[in-house]
Amino acid sequence: MDITSYEGVLKLFFHWYELKGVIMARRYNLWSFYFCLLVMLSLMNLVFSEWKVSPPSYFLWGISILTLILGIMGFKDKTNGLSRFRSWFTVILSPILSIILFLGVIRFLFISEELIKTSVSPDENFKIEFYLINGGATTSFGVVGKLDGPLWFEKTIYNEYPMDQAAVNWVDDHTVTVNNKILNLKDGETYTD
Repeated sequence: MDITSYEGVLKLFFHWYELKGVIMARRYNLWSFYFCLLVMLSLMNLVFSEWKVSPPSYFLWGISILTLILGIMGFKDKTNGLSRFRSWFTVILSPILSIILFLGVIRFLFISEELIKTSVSPDENFKIEFYLINGGATTSFGVVGKLDGPLWFEKTIYNEYPMDQAAVNWVDDHTVTVNNKILNLKDGETYTD
Protein backbone atom coordinates (compact mmCIF):
# COMPACT_ATOMS: atom_id res chain seq x y z
CA MET A 1 0.00 0.00 0.00
CA ASP A 2 1.46 3.33 -1.07
CA ILE A 3 1.29 5.83 1.78
CA THR A 4 3.20 8.59 0.01
CA SER A 5 0.13 9.83 -1.81
CA TYR A 6 -3.00 11.36 -0.34
CA GLU A 7 -5.15 8.46 -1.60
CA GLY A 8 -2.78 5.93 0.02
CA VAL A 9 -3.08 7.68 3.37
CA LEU A 10 -6.88 7.67 3.06
CA LYS A 11 -6.92 3.96 2.20
CA LEU A 12 -4.65 3.22 5.15
CA PHE A 13 -6.87 5.27 7.47
CA PHE A 14 -10.08 3.57 6.33
CA HIS A 15 -8.45 0.14 6.59
CA TRP A 16 -7.35 0.96 10.16
CA TYR A 17 -10.83 2.34 11.00
CA GLU A 18 -12.52 -0.80 9.66
CA LEU A 19 -10.12 -3.04 11.58
CA LYS A 20 -10.75 -1.02 14.75
CA GLY A 21 -14.52 -1.50 14.28
CA VAL A 22 -14.12 -5.28 14.03
CA ILE A 23 -11.94 -5.38 17.14
CA MET A 24 -14.39 -3.21 19.09
CA ALA A 25 -17.34 -5.37 17.97
CA ARG A 26 -15.49 -8.46 19.24
CA ARG A 27 -14.88 -6.74 22.58
CA TYR A 28 -18.52 -5.64 22.84
CA ASN A 29 -19.56 -9.21 22.10
CA LEU A 30 -17.30 -10.69 24.77
CA TRP A 31 -18.06 -8.10 27.47
CA SER A 32 -21.79 -8.33 26.91
CA PHE A 33 -21.61 -12.11 27.28
CA TYR A 34 -19.53 -11.86 30.48
CA PHE A 35 -21.85 -9.23 31.95
CA CYS A 36 -24.88 -11.38 31.10
CA LEU A 37 -23.35 -14.35 32.92
CA LEU A 38 -22.46 -12.14 35.89
CA VAL A 39 -26.00 -10.78 36.16
CA MET A 40 -27.48 -14.27 35.80
CA LEU A 41 -25.25 -15.68 38.57
CA SER A 42 -25.96 -12.71 40.83
CA LEU A 43 -29.70 -13.08 40.29
CA MET A 44 -29.47 -16.76 41.18
CA ASN A 45 -27.63 -15.76 44.36
CA LEU A 46 -30.37 -13.27 45.23
CA VAL A 47 -33.01 -15.97 44.91
CA PHE A 48 -31.38 -19.17 46.15
CA SER A 49 -28.69 -18.29 48.70
CA GLU A 50 -28.87 -17.48 52.41
CA TRP A 51 -26.01 -15.00 52.16
CA LYS A 52 -26.77 -12.19 49.76
CA VAL A 53 -23.39 -11.50 48.17
CA SER A 54 -24.83 -9.88 45.06
CA PRO A 55 -24.96 -6.14 44.60
CA PRO A 56 -28.37 -4.49 45.04
CA SER A 57 -30.94 -5.28 42.36
CA TYR A 58 -30.99 -1.72 40.98
CA PHE A 59 -27.23 -2.00 40.29
CA LEU A 60 -27.71 -5.36 38.57
CA TRP A 61 -30.58 -3.90 36.56
CA GLY A 62 -28.26 -1.17 35.26
CA ILE A 63 -25.65 -3.78 34.30
CA SER A 64 -28.30 -5.83 32.47
CA ILE A 65 -29.32 -2.75 30.44
CA LEU A 66 -25.63 -2.14 29.63
CA THR A 67 -25.39 -5.82 28.63
CA LEU A 68 -28.24 -5.42 26.17
CA ILE A 69 -26.64 -2.33 24.62
CA LEU A 70 -23.23 -4.00 24.32
CA GLY A 71 -24.88 -7.15 22.95
CA ILE A 72 -26.56 -5.19 20.18
CA MET A 73 -23.29 -3.42 19.37
CA GLY A 74 -21.50 -6.81 19.40
CA PHE A 75 -23.71 -8.19 16.61
CA LYS A 76 -21.14 -6.87 14.12
CA ASP A 77 -18.73 -9.60 15.26
CA LYS A 78 -19.37 -12.54 12.92
CA THR A 79 -15.96 -14.16 13.10
CA ASN A 80 -17.23 -17.63 14.01
CA GLY A 81 -20.25 -19.55 15.26
CA LEU A 82 -19.35 -19.00 18.90
CA SER A 83 -19.47 -15.23 18.51
CA ARG A 84 -22.90 -15.46 16.86
CA PHE A 85 -24.09 -17.69 19.72
CA ARG A 86 -22.80 -15.17 22.29
CA SER A 87 -24.59 -12.34 20.49
CA TRP A 88 -27.93 -14.15 20.34
CA PHE A 89 -27.56 -15.49 23.89
CA THR A 90 -26.91 -12.00 25.22
CA VAL A 91 -29.59 -10.21 23.23
CA ILE A 92 -32.26 -12.77 24.13
CA LEU A 93 -31.34 -13.28 27.79
CA SER A 94 -30.50 -9.71 28.86
CA PRO A 95 -34.02 -8.28 28.29
CA ILE A 96 -35.47 -11.17 30.31
CA LEU A 97 -33.01 -10.49 33.12
CA SER A 98 -33.77 -6.76 32.88
CA ILE A 99 -37.50 -7.37 33.32
CA ILE A 100 -36.96 -9.70 36.28
CA LEU A 101 -34.59 -7.25 37.95
CA PHE A 102 -36.91 -4.33 37.20
CA LEU A 103 -39.63 -6.16 39.13
CA GLY A 104 -37.16 -6.40 42.02
CA VAL A 105 -36.55 -2.66 41.80
CA ILE A 106 -40.29 -1.93 41.64
CA ARG A 107 -40.77 -4.05 44.77
CA PHE A 108 -39.31 -1.22 46.83
CA LEU A 109 -42.20 1.03 45.76
CA PHE A 110 -44.87 -1.35 47.10
CA ILE A 111 -43.23 -3.11 50.05
CA SER A 112 -41.78 -0.76 52.62
CA GLU A 113 -38.94 -1.70 54.93
CA GLU A 114 -38.54 0.53 57.95
CA LEU A 115 -35.52 0.09 60.20
CA ILE A 116 -36.87 -0.37 63.73
CA LYS A 117 -33.83 -1.58 65.64
CA THR A 118 -30.12 -2.22 65.28
CA SER A 119 -28.46 -4.59 67.73
CA VAL A 120 -24.74 -5.26 68.11
CA SER A 121 -23.26 -8.25 69.94
CA PRO A 122 -21.34 -7.59 73.18
CA ASP A 123 -17.99 -8.25 71.46
CA GLU A 124 -19.15 -6.17 68.43
CA ASN A 125 -18.54 -9.00 65.94
CA PHE A 126 -22.21 -9.29 64.87
CA LYS A 127 -24.58 -6.51 63.85
CA ILE A 128 -28.24 -7.30 63.19
CA GLU A 129 -30.65 -4.81 61.67
CA PHE A 130 -34.37 -5.40 62.20
CA TYR A 131 -36.87 -4.07 59.69
CA LEU A 132 -40.63 -3.70 59.93
CA ILE A 133 -42.06 -4.96 56.64
CA ASN A 134 -45.35 -3.54 55.39
CA GLY A 135 -46.85 -5.02 52.23
CA GLY A 136 -49.75 -2.58 52.04
CA ALA A 137 -53.36 -2.31 53.18
CA THR A 138 -54.24 -5.99 52.82
CA THR A 139 -51.28 -7.48 54.71
CA SER A 140 -50.00 -7.50 58.27
CA PHE A 141 -46.68 -6.24 59.48
CA GLY A 142 -43.68 -8.56 59.62
CA VAL A 143 -40.23 -8.33 61.14
CA VAL A 144 -37.06 -9.26 59.27
CA GLY A 145 -33.62 -9.42 60.89
CA LYS A 146 -30.56 -9.15 58.65
CA LEU A 147 -27.04 -9.97 59.75
CA ASP A 148 -24.56 -7.55 58.21
CA GLY A 149 -21.47 -8.87 56.47
CA PRO A 150 -18.64 -7.14 54.61
CA LEU A 151 -19.47 -4.73 51.77
CA TRP A 152 -23.16 -5.18 50.87
CA PHE A 153 -23.29 -8.83 51.98
CA GLU A 154 -26.16 -9.72 54.29
CA LYS A 155 -27.97 -12.78 55.56
CA THR A 156 -31.59 -12.91 56.66
CA ILE A 157 -31.50 -14.68 60.03
CA TYR A 158 -34.94 -13.80 61.36
CA ASN A 159 -38.26 -13.54 59.54
CA GLU A 160 -41.56 -13.55 61.44
CA TYR A 161 -44.97 -12.75 60.05
CA PRO A 162 -47.23 -11.40 61.52
CA MET A 163 -45.18 -9.42 64.04
CA ASP A 164 -44.69 -5.72 64.68
CA GLN A 165 -41.81 -5.58 67.16
CA ALA A 166 -38.36 -7.01 67.79
CA ALA A 167 -37.42 -7.72 71.40
CA VAL A 168 -33.69 -8.44 71.19
CA ASN A 169 -31.50 -9.78 73.99
CA TRP A 170 -27.93 -11.10 73.69
CA VAL A 171 -27.24 -14.24 75.73
CA ASP A 172 -23.51 -14.24 74.93
CA ASP A 173 -21.20 -13.01 72.16
CA HIS A 174 -22.79 -15.18 69.45
CA THR A 175 -26.23 -16.18 70.79
CA VAL A 176 -29.20 -13.84 70.55
CA THR A 177 -32.88 -14.13 71.48
CA VAL A 178 -35.36 -12.36 69.24
CA ASN A 179 -38.97 -12.42 70.43
CA ASN A 180 -38.17 -15.49 72.59
CA LYS A 181 -36.53 -17.36 69.68
CA ILE A 182 -32.92 -18.35 70.44
CA LEU A 183 -30.45 -18.11 67.53
CA ASN A 184 -26.83 -19.20 67.65
CA LEU A 185 -25.13 -17.04 65.01
CA LYS A 186 -21.85 -18.94 65.24
CA ASP A 187 -23.63 -22.09 64.05
CA GLY A 188 -25.57 -20.18 61.37
CA GLU A 189 -29.02 -20.71 62.88
CA THR A 190 -31.96 -18.84 61.38
CA TYR A 191 -35.66 -18.52 62.18
CA THR A 192 -38.40 -18.22 59.60
CA ASP A 193 -42.08 -18.31 60.45
